[in-house]
Amino acid sequence: MTIDIDEIARTLAACQEYEISALHWDEHHKAALAVALKKYTDEPFKVYRLLRKEQGETLYLLCLASHQTNKACEAEYRKTSFFRRSMPFLLLFSIFLLTAFFAKSKDSFLSATFLISMPFVMGALFEYVRSVSSQRVASIKNVLKTQLWVMLILLIVSVFVLKEGTICVIMASPLLLAALIIGALLMRSVCQYLWKPTKKIYSLALLPLLLIAFLPKQSSDYFGQTQREMIIHAPQTEVFRAINQIGQIKVEEVPDSFIFTMGFPKPIFGMTEQKAEGMVRTIQWERGVKFEEKVLANHSPYLLSWDYQFNKNSFPKGSLDDHVEVGGQYFDLLKTDYQLEKIDDQTTKLILTIDYRVSTEFNWYSKVWINYVLAEFSDVVMTIHKNRLEKS
Repeated sequence: MTIDIDEIARTLAACQEYEISALHWDEHHKAALAVALKKYTDEPFKVYRLLRKEQGETLYLLCLASHQTNKACEAEYRKTSFFRRSMPFLLLFSIFLLTAFFAKSKDSFLSATFLISMPFVMGALFEYVRSVSSQRVASIKNVLKTQLWVMLILLIVSVFVLKEGTICVIMASPLLLAALIIGALLMRSVCQYLWKPTKKIYSLALLPLLLIAFLPKQSSDYFGQTQREMIIHAPQTEVFRAINQIGQIKVEEVPDSFIFTMGFPKPIFGMTEQKAEGMVRTIQWERGVKFEEKVLANHSPYLLSWDYQFNKNSFPKGSLDDHVEVGGQYFDLLKTDYQLEKIDDQTTKLILTIDYRVSTEFNWYSKVWINYVLAEFSDVVMTIHKNRLEKS
């Protein structure tokens, strides 16, 4: 839409002030108006931003230099450089990065304070800075696009600066993105309907840091269970023998699964042996992971049950993310059992049940991922047995 600069100059000279939408105002129009105004008056003009808005759009007030308006305005509008517009983003990012390092030092990465409050405040403040810099309220579509870029930056920083593993990053991503978007959309509504801009709002950047520093951890234990079943076309006795004598697992035997893309190691060996302390299953995964499973019940060919025995060498450094280490502070496997149900002489239903513990401040979210990972891993293991037995 074009505007009539001469008409604006004539009205401004006659009425001493003129309102114009930010959509129709830029430095080019300002220079053109300065030339056109000289036909009607020698007095220069100033540009102010009105505190009120129309349908979410920023308004500017053009005033002759000697005129004192009674309308609520901010300071005189001046064009700012890219560097000055970027400074709030850089400062906020620095504060949030400092908060992340502080949370890492306090082992608070899996606290609700860090994973929810920090991205919520980030989304809100980045949207506030964007709104103030552009002098207009963004569409919801643009808010979502902005937060996706913020999310991408968060992921890059998490992996390459904070040295977090891909497993933790992928699991946390939906929660982080949801908090970012909710914070941004809330700030968008606040900027559009309630508040006038104020620099005091930047103090919110310190809120996650203060919460991490002073709020005690509120984690609790949740005990859950996953159960998967698979039909195998093989006799019950052969299936029972196979789950005890796994042996070496070839790479091509392991089905594709997203959990391996995430970074979980694949199984490579398993065997049940009789030792002095009883029957023990020795399990090996990729990246040097090795642990034992003490057999609790061995009722051939119906039931095989065990619990887990981990030690400090079970998971070498780098084999799993610290926050998802099995037997660690946040997660543990408790008991697992195979149940075999005979359907007919050549068909067996294999049921794999896994009991686990998760200990975070948001078990409602963590258990969704744990159920998914354990279910996928169960399917992988049972598929290996199924393919071997049905090919033999």
